[in-house]
Amino acid sequence: MDTFIKKEHYNFIKKCLSDLNTTFKCCTDKNIVETCKLSTRDQIFNLFEALTEEQITLIDINTLQTALDIDSYTKKLDGYVYGMAPITNAQISKLFKKEHKIKMPDSDAQDTPHVYLSWIDESIRKLFIVYPINDKLVGMACRLPNSNSKNKHICTLCHYVGDETEVACVSPVCKATSSDAGAYRSISFDVCLDSKKCNDRITSAEKLENLLKDVCQIK
Repeated sequence: MDTFIKKEHYNFIKKCLSDLNTTFKCCTDKNIVETCKLSTRDQIFNLFEALTEEQITLIDINTLQTALDIDSYTKKLDGYVYGMAPITNAQISKLFKKEHKIKMPDSDAQDTPHVYLSWIDESIRKLFIVYPINDKLVGMACRLPNSNSKNKHICTLCHYVGDETEVACVSPVCKATSSDAGAYRSISFDVCLDSKKCNDRITSAEKLENLLKDVCQIK
């Protein structure tokens, strides 16, 4: 059976099962536990538009009863998870033509399934993000802050809360909505600096897609 579970959907399933596991541990009412399990099952199946009988059998949680069952279930799903297709350094260079001698992602950055590709070039203090929209690669270069405050930030993509060593307010420069030639505007958003951890937490790509559409003026 081929991979059929998007990375962000896999993260969502794990989050749902974490909540279900809490119910297993803390609730003694069997009816409530069963209701929570049915609700979780519906949430998982609603992620998919169409499934084969084999896929249905794989993702069904009816037999889960304990934390050990959940752990075995997620490990079983892991082999059917896929992420963003690998991209080459040439594709990255083409996306960021205005960035001279851009540092490329680490060689192992694409070894595991990921929702989006991101890396930091400390020499120019920029964070880069690449993601496919409508089967076309889209990228944005974001300026990193120079200050190191202890203020807490919430990642726009995965909702993780951390200080500026973990989550920073970055600013991509983007074309203005104005028709004036050469007009630019700047927006900002909070994002995890460790994209691997963010990719393991993000449960939906919707906010990432909306950001990229805004920055790159994609309708």
